Amino acid sequence: MPLKRLFIATELPPDVKKRLQSIQNELKKFGPDVKWVEPKNIHLTIKFLGNVEAKVSEKIGKLLEKDFSLNKSFKVTLDRIGCFPSLQAPRILWAGFEDKQNNSKKIARLLGNPLSDREFQLHATLGRFRSSYEITAFIEQIKKLNLTFKPYDFFIDNITLFESRLSAKGPAYTILHGVKFLM
Repeated sequence: MPLKRLFIATELPPDVKKRLQSIQNELKKFGPDVKWVEPKNIHLTIKFLGNVEAKVSEKIGKLLEKDFSLNKSFKVTLDRIGCFPSLQAPRILWAGFEDKQNNSKKIARLLGNPLSDREFQLHATLGRFRSSYEITAFIEQIKKLNLTFKPYDFFIDNITLFESRLSAKGPAYTILHGVKFLM
């Protein structure tokens, strides 16, 4: 049985992707060796499912429809830039989002995400560090950016099942099933 590499995420509105692309462009000026995520591929991952049998992906789509079609859209705020695991030892560059109502955490729990509230960080990956060589100026720029960061509010209005196909050119994402939330 063929396997599909799946994850559940929310698609971001075009205006948010545009802001994130601007942040990427600003940081590229200071950049160490970073593999940047293409703006069209930026999303908020809620649960990575891994390799799943193709027939199971249809069931997952139906479960999302059943469990989330009556959800209301909710406000989040793009409010910071950071790194995993830390600024001192960066591997992943991300944009952070605040969800004051904790709706994203509730959705993650419903999907079986085992992370505690403290560990769950609503974020969008902007890039991956290929090496830690010459990152000092880059990290200082992130700190400066956060000092002047203008928070941006928007609504999450969907939950989407994606398939990820990896290649030498980078990942390609295909939407397998999407559920729009109520307004």
